[in-house]
Amino acid sequence: MIGRPQVHEYPAHFHRYMDLVPEEDVCAAMAEQIERTSAFLQRIPDDSVDHRCAPGKWTTREVVGHILDTERIFGYRLLTFARGDEVTTPRADENLYVRNGDFSRYPLADWIDEFAQVRRSHMSLLRHLAPDAWRRMGNSSIGPISVRAMAYLMLGHERHHLGIIRDKYLATGK
Repeated sequence: MIGRPQVHEYPAHFHRYMDLVPEEDVCAAMAEQIERTSAFLQRIPDDSVDHRCAPGKWTTREVVGHILDTERIFGYRLLTFARGDEVTTPRADENLYVRNGDFSRYPLADWIDEFAQVRRSHMSLLRHLAPDAWRRMGNSSIGPISVRAMAYLMLGHERHHLGIIRDKYLATGK
């Protein structure tokens, strides 16, 4: 088992995500999360997928698109760091990505399926990492981060945004 990342393995900015992941076995947690996330998102009524919790905020569907985009970005960083690449990965402009993602083109079910496929791909990558790769550090635009921290952040980021959907989008009466 790889063990939980230590606080020095990721920038303070990510504490809010890391605090949402109490599990020790990140791969098992990822597998369970696919099922929970898919089930939760499939229960969102069709008339709520384009709901905004406030003016200027993303729609529910765009939040799901953001989760998917970030899963891919974190996966790229994880691979880069695991392979020992010393490049500093750039920050991604989440608003630009959502604006250009045009997530309303497809039903929410398509984005849910795509998230599950991308997550399964990342789980396969993680299962095949050499033991020493898990502790490798890489450079993100906001600071150094370990491979195992990136894996845990995938879980925490998704949980953070599902909580926002639950608490701010679905709780507003839509």
